[in-house]
Amino acid sequence: MSGIGSVEAQTDRGRRFFVEFETVEACPLDFLDDPTVVLFFASWAFSVQFGAMHELARAALHIERKHKVKLRPLLRYADRHLEDEADRQELERVWQPAVELAENCRAVATALESDDATLAELVAGYEALPLRLRELAAMCDWAASRNARVRLSFDLGHNEPTAPRPAMHEHGPLLGPLGRIG
Repeated sequence: MSGIGSVEAQTDRGRRFFVEFETVEACPLDFLDDPTVVLFFASWAFSVQFGAMHELARAALHIERKHKVKLRPLLRYADRHLEDEADRQELERVWQPAVELAENCRAVATALESDDATLAELVAGYEALPLRLRELAAMCDWAASRNARVRLSFDLGHNEPTAPRPAMHEHGPLLGPLGRIG
């Protein structure tokens, strides 16, 4: 069951970041604006382990080190685009206690709202992030009051037109005219 309306309704509104709760009733709370900034932050925070140095990756690392906030609950999300059984299992695996995610979102938002000049510089341009995290925390509080779990997921697929793939040519897909032998 979805906590903020069906996933289909979220998709119809152009969402790429989804929040679901294991409840019979729909959550009466919703994001007041596009929540994609939460997905951006979580994605860059996750990529820190691979050496990412985007400003949001550095902000996540700074929050963990200076503000002592572990980001693990916020990093439990999965792709909704299912290609195989492993993808289905991963989507099921990311259900988590709503209370833990609520606490984590509030802790990250508090760090972002602090007078930490280094962090402020890293998140310049992402001023909506603490607001969206507090909205997510409120939704999770609602679910926690019902002993429900929460699942975060994303879908980067869309129905927007895309550029056609370049046609193959005699030089191969990666070689231009100067790369031709002969």
